[in-house]
Amino acid sequence: MTQYKHRITLIVPEQYMDIANHLALIMGESTADIGTFVTADWQDADGNLYAVCSALSKPVVLDALTKGLPDPVPDRDADADVTKAQQALDLIVLYDAGVKASVDKIVLAIDYDPHEVFEDAGLLMADEPEGV
Repeated sequence: MTQYKHRITLIVPEQYMDIANHLALIMGESTADIGTFVTADWQDADGNLYAVCSALSKPVVLDALTKGLPDPVPDRDADADVTKAQQALDLIVLYDAGVKASVDKIVLAIDYDPHEVFEDAGLLMADEPEGV
């Protein structure tokens, strides 16, 4: 049986991509997770840019919402900045219907269809004309 129990979808404002990558590195599976958020190619109605990600996740990732970051940080994460990761964790707001993307928070949806989350949160692909 798989350890991946949930689908998580994240909406990260462009200015928080660096700190979100440190959280992804600590909570992820490999050192490559530092590159989870590299392109802010989604935008809200005001033109603010966001990076998005949707992936299967183990329960330990969601445990961080209530239990905090793992202590100690896994050895493979020597390049992780725990302070930045904690900043990202502190900015997470759980998605529910009606939650909109905003430059002051990271939105985390658990077990929702990612495209429905992006649409409901008010995002469009940055190169996609509005109303399409």
